[in-house]
Amino acid sequence: MQAQDNQIRSRSAVEAAARAGAPLSGAAFIAKRARVSGRMYKRGWWVKSVAGPTLAEKNADFQRFSGDDMFALYPRLKTAHDGEGSFEAGLAATQERTVQRIRQDVPGFSLRDLQLGEGAWTLMRSTRPGEGLLSWTRVTVRTPAELGVEPYAAPPQQAADTVKAAARLYGAALAGIAPMDESYVNLREQGRPIVFEDVDVPGVTEEKFAIPRKMKWVVALAIPMDLELLAQAPSAVADTASGLGYSHSAFVVASLAEFIRGLGYQAIPSVNDTAQSVPFAMDAGLGELSRMNKLVTPEFGPAVRLCKVFTDLPMSCDQPVDFGVVEFCKRCKKCAEACPPAALSFDAEPSFKILGDWNNPGHKAWFEDSYRCFAYWQASGTACAVCLAVCPFTKAAHAWVRQVVKATVSLTPATDGLFRAIDDAAECETRRDPERWWIEDPPPASRQA
Repeated sequence: MQAQDNQIRSRSAVEAAARAGAPLSGAAFIAKRARVSGRMYKRGWWVKSVAGPTLAEKNADFQRFSGDDMFALYPRLKTAHDGEGSFEAGLAATQERTVQRIRQDVPGFSLRDLQLGEGAWTLMRSTRPGEGLLSWTRVTVRTPAELGVEPYAAPPQQAADTVKAAARLYGAALAGIAPMDESYVNLREQGRPIVFEDVDVPGVTEEKFAIPRKMKWVVALAIPMDLELLAQAPSAVADTASGLGYSHSAFVVASLAEFIRGLGYQAIPSVNDTAQSVPFAMDAGLGELSRMNKLVTPEFGPAVRLCKVFTDLPMSCDQPVDFGVVEFCKRCKKCAEACPPAALSFDAEPSFKILGDWNNPGHKAWFEDSYRCFAYWQASGTACAVCLAVCPFTKAAHAWVRQVVKATVSLTPATDGLFRAIDDAAECETRRDPERWWIEDPPPASRQA
């Protein structure tokens, strides 16, 4: 009852200050941010909360993923496929193609195009899990104990709203809370096992990464990608969208982890490391799993980078959502048709059939051939992202006509073909001239919102 009275007084203070044009106190500002950016964030009415993710069926083969992604597996697989020394030879050939394109000033692959992406990747590439920006323990923030005050205490829903408000302030477009699921956490990181222990503080040593079992909450976050950059895919300019997304992710999770530590709790920031981001994002209601085997969100389609923060701050969890993606993907297949190396599935239905060690067995999905995908990256000299760019859910996410179409798709799967046809007719996927991006004054900001 006391907590409810406090919330009512806080809300009244916000409203009174707003009417009077007066500056808000710190507590009132957070309360306002929570109402605008947290739990009260308005999604399309056609996004339905459901008891469980729409594509989450598992069988007895499901287990914790090894953590070995294609970046780790490719050298061995390439050598086994093409013979001794093939990986090194492939790297040399890729480097030579890059140099030739620079010398020829090929649009999308010129020196300035290449280095635009390199600059965007700086923050992400300058840190490692458990170290620096992604430290598992306090970096600079002063704790409540050091300030001589009590730790932050609030009802679970208010705590969730507060954390979401902070996350959106730091740059996350979407934020949701999911319960910790140890099966989503990788078996190892940087060659060291990841273990769950009954400890108070996360630990990173030469022998292991230790996550406290009391960390029962996960803040799942989505960082939108620049659609103007993605429109250049595949090119070095388009890769800049990925670099920006990942570097912004590192900043967001690092800032949010420090904020939570400053409230008196433990927090572990994570981008692509430590655990699988997609299942946590699905459980937190950020989106649905798609034919690309990637998350599709209602607001930005698949054009997001996912990250998360583990914590022991008690919060109310969100529910998974259903807005028709799985049924739409069964009919659309646009991403598979557009994929240059034919790495995406054309199967009518998702299945348990994996295509390689890069896929974690035991859950139903449209599994991708990551080897083909990464081999194309090597051959083209840049990351691809064509599948993200052509997805009908990506383009003009907040244009009213597409909101109407997406709502119709959610409610009436029979109209899925119409959505695809509209997208084809609009020719939204047509690759822009990379040179145009440079001469527009100023270069366009992200147009995903």
